[in-house]
Amino acid sequence: MFLLTRASLKNRLIVGLITIAIAIVGLFSMGALKQELMPSMQMPVAYVSAQSPGLAPEEMSHTVTEPAEQALRAIPGVKKVSSSTRSGNAELTVEWPTSVDDDETMRAIRGASDTLKRTLPAGSEVQVFSGGSEDIPAMMLSAGTSGDPTEFADALQATVVPALQSVPGVQRVELAGRAEQRVQIALRPGDVTKHKVETAQLQPILESHGAAVPAGQADSKDGPLSVSVGTGITSIDDLKNLPVPTADGAVLLSDFADVTNETVPATTISRVNGKDALTLQVTPNRGANVVDISHGVHAELDRLAPGLKADFVPIFDQAPYIEQSIHDLSVEGALGLLFAVLVILAFLGSWRSTVIAAVSIPLSLLITLVGLWWSDNTLNILTLGALTIAIGRVVDDSIVVIENISRRRGTGPLTIEAVVASVRQVAGAITASTLTTVAVFLPIAFVSGIAGQLFRPFAVTVTIALLASLLVALTIVPVMAFWFLRNRPAKAHAAAPGAAGVAAGDPAAIPSELDEIHTAPDRLQRAIMPALNTTRRHPVITLVASALILVLTFVMSSLIKQDFLGSSGAESIRVEQTPASAKQGAPDTKELVESVSPIEESFRKIDGVRDVMTTIPLATPGEKQTVSYELLLDKGVDATVVTDAVEAETKRLPDAGELSVLTQDSFTDASGGGIALNIRGSDPTALKQASDLLEKQLKDAPGVRSVKSDISGDQPTMSVKLNQAKAAQLGFDQVSVAKAVQAALEGETIGKITLGGQDRDIVMVTPKSARSASELGEILLPVTPQQTAAAQKAASDRLQKKAEAEAEQARLDADAEITKQLNEAAAQRADLVNQLGQLNTQLGELSRAPIVPERPQSPQQQAQVDAQQQRAEQLAQLESAISGAQSGIEGMDEQIAALQKSRSDQAAQFEEQQAAEKEQKAATEVTGKAIPLRTIATVSEEKVAPVITRADGERQVTLSVTPKKGELEAANAAIAKATKDTKLPAGASFDVGGVSAEQDDAFAQLGAAMLAAILLVMIVMVATFRSFRGPFILLVSIPFAATGALLGLLVTGTPLGLPAMIGLLMLIGIVVTNAIVLMDLVNRLRAAGAPLAEAVEHGTRLRLRPILMTAAATIFALIPMSLGLTGGGVFISKPLAIVVIGGLISSTLLTLVLVPVLYTLVEGGRERRLARRADRAERKAAALAGMPAPSARSFGSSWSSGAAKLAPAGAEAPTTELEGLFDQRDPSERGSASATVTAPTGPRNAVGSGGSERSDGPDHAARPGAEDPEDPDESTRPVR
Repeated sequence: MFLLTRASLKNRLIVGLITIAIAIVGLFSMGALKQELMPSMQMPVAYVSAQSPGLAPEEMSHTVTEPAEQALRAIPGVKKVSSSTRSGNAELTVEWPTSVDDDETMRAIRGASDTLKRTLPAGSEVQVFSGGSEDIPAMMLSAGTSGDPTEFADALQATVVPALQSVPGVQRVELAGRAEQRVQIALRPGDVTKHKVETAQLQPILESHGAAVPAGQADSKDGPLSVSVGTGITSIDDLKNLPVPTADGAVLLSDFADVTNETVPATTISRVNGKDALTLQVTPNRGANVVDISHGVHAELDRLAPGLKADFVPIFDQAPYIEQSIHDLSVEGALGLLFAVLVILAFLGSWRSTVIAAVSIPLSLLITLVGLWWSDNTLNILTLGALTIAIGRVVDDSIVVIENISRRRGTGPLTIEAVVASVRQVAGAITASTLTTVAVFLPIAFVSGIAGQLFRPFAVTVTIALLASLLVALTIVPVMAFWFLRNRPAKAHAAAPGAAGVAAGDPAAIPSELDEIHTAPDRLQRAIMPALNTTRRHPVITLVASALILVLTFVMSSLIKQDFLGSSGAESIRVEQTPASAKQGAPDTKELVESVSPIEESFRKIDGVRDVMTTIPLATPGEKQTVSYELLLDKGVDATVVTDAVEAETKRLPDAGELSVLTQDSFTDASGGGIALNIRGSDPTALKQASDLLEKQLKDAPGVRSVKSDISGDQPTMSVKLNQAKAAQLGFDQVSVAKAVQAALEGETIGKITLGGQDRDIVMVTPKSARSASELGEILLPVTPQQTAAAQKAASDRLQKKAEAEAEQARLDADAEITKQLNEAAAQRADLVNQLGQLNTQLGELSRAPIVPERPQSPQQQAQVDAQQQRAEQLAQLESAISGAQSGIEGMDEQIAALQKSRSDQAAQFEEQQAAEKEQKAATEVTGKAIPLRTIATVSEEKVAPVITRADGERQVTLSVTPKKGELEAANAAIAKATKDTKLPAGASFDVGGVSAEQDDAFAQLGAAMLAAILLVMIVMVATFRSFRGPFILLVSIPFAATGALLGLLVTGTPLGLPAMIGLLMLIGIVVTNAIVLMDLVNRLRAAGAPLAEAVEHGTRLRLRPILMTAAATIFALIPMSLGLTGGGVFISKPLAIVVIGGLISSTLLTLVLVPVLYTLVEGGRERRLARRADRAERKAAALAGMPAPSARSFGSSWSSGAAKLAPAGAEAPTTELEGLFDQRDPSERGSASATVTAPTGPRNAVGSGGSERSDGPDHAARPGAEDPEDPDESTRPVR
């Protein structure tokens, strides 16, 4: 890593320009970073809300909740589906493992919800919300006025909502508590029947007449013109005059219905300080800057408020909290920076060195801001807390570098080679120490749940800051040291008596590690080293004391309270009231409003309460109500004191009903503030019994503030139970019947209309009455397709029977006619036969009579005879003609009669055919007859549970247990005791969820992360020291770091929560940082030839100042945060700072006391083993050569008299077999185990840590007294 230093010093101007560029980009990033309350979180959970007004809990469960659960459980990857069903409302929670893709699962949930919505009764709504923090509103405001409430509500909807919607970054603005306006079409049943109106046609008719239809463009002399057909409905009169087609022709809507503009009462009443108000909720877009949104919204409200005579009261606003947190943490960071600088100045005694070291803090932070901006992170209380925590740590590397440069510079001007040599000596140590601290945050990437979501940005921020500080320490700090220290006279370091040292005043002289041993101790070293040497001389006592401290640590851990996230500072107090008048059902609205007024007034009188916001739900008859009071607190007040005052006030209101007090926390409420005790079973009665038993046990239990069950008794409801067989036969099911009942009771929305610029629903209703059970049974159900098909079949059967009867009658009539004709023909034949007989008789008589002609007597008589004969012939001819004419006339009459009969038959046949066709058509158009509800169902009044909770298809009752502040563990113990001591009814079981389950899961994951962090730290240290022995010595000290951390929590009364756990995780890396720096120098001294005891003593002495400097700088930088001087982000930063401060104090003492003792014991034992091994080898060799064996004294008991004889020239003596396995040097460098080297008696070269000879300074004279103090006669010394 020192190569970076060498390159930086060779390119100093470029480094300076880069530093300026970093400062500029960092300042830009500071302004460009998005600000928000908390990091964006996407929890593996979704919420589905279904509303179907009018359905009782049981009916809602069967109709909506159970089908929804089945659909959601069928989605791949879903782990758990739980639900809570109330009257007209169902809330479902869907959970899945963190390994499942969130986006794909959310798409599947939305698809299932859309499918579900199509099956629900008319007017039902289904909404899906993700578990992400982007659904949290940016702000909520209460709006009140001194003017007319209705006009004010219309003005808000018409002016304020669009104005706020136009603010950049706003996704939607919702106005709640407003009485909605709608257009009502009240049908008159008599007129509907009279005009034969099909009411089902009204919805498509309204859709087709709702607006003008574009029909393209036409040309004109002025250019193209748009063409539209028709006009839209823009008024009530337009709606009244809407033509509706019927079988008898078109009629107007007003001919059979009354059209009016109706006001629908709000479902809740909102009040602020005793006055009616409305609520505005502003939701931001994903990724929007909520601070900018807040400023934009307030600017719009300030502009519009005077004209509306409105009073806007913020209920919830993220921006002030964010800005205050940023300000507070910035102040704490600035104070920490100042304290750190003063600490550095106190130790170094030089303004120049102090400024050089302190520059690393702002530069590291600016680089961190650039990294956050580039990685699309935000500026929130977690990343701000991380920056503040990092202030004390980022200066550590620079302190070590600048202290080493200052100490080793000598008395002459500072040279580049001297700077490089000084940085090279500590580069490996600070790199390893920084990497160990960074490594502990890597496991955070695998922590799921709230802990992972919250602290991942924290870990990223600290990691960037630490790596930036290392980069600054290795590049910018050496350059600045060369610029500002090279021409400054340095104090000459006094040498110890008898030490040769470096040539005084030699500017080129660069002291080696062994040269530094013989420098005279300064005042700090003289004050502290005697105590440290005493502990090293009494290792047994030191280890026993350490063991006792470790035992004390375990004892302390059981005395510390626990919580989950702590409290970010309550901004409000919530009081929930079940009025005494509401225990038997919903009271009158006026009565309820009057009952809350004195309670509001009493709350407003409490010191610290700024505003009182009241929410009164308007329940349907038979439904219980819970009134909510939101007590907004003054800035800076102690929420605990106000909460106690509120609880005392509630006890003085005995007639108010049941009152429960909850502290509201804008941040930690997102994770849930209570413990959920879930009781499961199939029998609702058993569940209620179990809930009552456990609630009674927990009400006065230690650590428990309040207990509330999600069932509070049965409520009356109207139950409609279907005769399933009969209903199915007629084509009805629960959904269709529920839709029909809802349409009859609440009306059916059939369209929208725009009046006065506002969209309003058009609702078709029938005349209402007080719906008792008997009256509800008379509701006419809509005709089903099955009923229509049955009616059509019956009509067709009737027509078929009629046709068959008519055909049979026609056959009978035809037979009768033929019989009649046959009889008549037989009679006529008989008459003709009789007449023929008579004619034949007359003819016979005439034939037999003689013809006697009479002669005429005279011509006159002859003439008369002739004339008579002629006349007779003429008469005969005339009679014949007359007879023929009569026959012709009779023939014509017969023909005319036949034609007339044929025409009459044809007309009759046509009429019969037409009638048959009409009957056939009528049969196909026949519809079923509407039947009353009582035909297929039984309507009765029943009492049911107001809330039905289910989990994975099983009934569940939830007890919400709110623990006292900082007593989560005590509350958990109370729950465990209550469940153990209470005998639950058969079939009932329980499990604990909520914040308790989240804490257990988070603590377990963080515990695993700590183990992984220890492993990673071990890997880094093994790579640094190339040995297992040294890292194990350092790891032994890690548990002792918890001593100071836990003691700090215990003394300050701070609970152990997630922030404190993150602090303990950080300590794993921090606790070995100073130990690495110390052990690195000790190893260098030993490698340079110093004996073990001398290397440990002087290594500790030389690293005393940088160790205390870094620890003190970090501690003093964190003191403002640990005290919570400003309060911003205190729930995260304060516990973390306390843990780090306590852990640093104990770890620093351990580094200076326990680590040297352990190192001396372990390495001393190793050297003694090596000495004994060398002694045995020497004796054996002497015995084989027939020479007397040398005494053990000739080998000595130190490294100089034992291991040196095993080490070749220029090589380090081998260690144990395990260490040799990890020795990364080339075998040729290691040498032979039997080689020895004799230390030169004259001047020798000092060597560096890499085993290579130092080339950046002159040779130095041998020091008097440099031999092993334990063996003055020893003439050999290992070198590397």
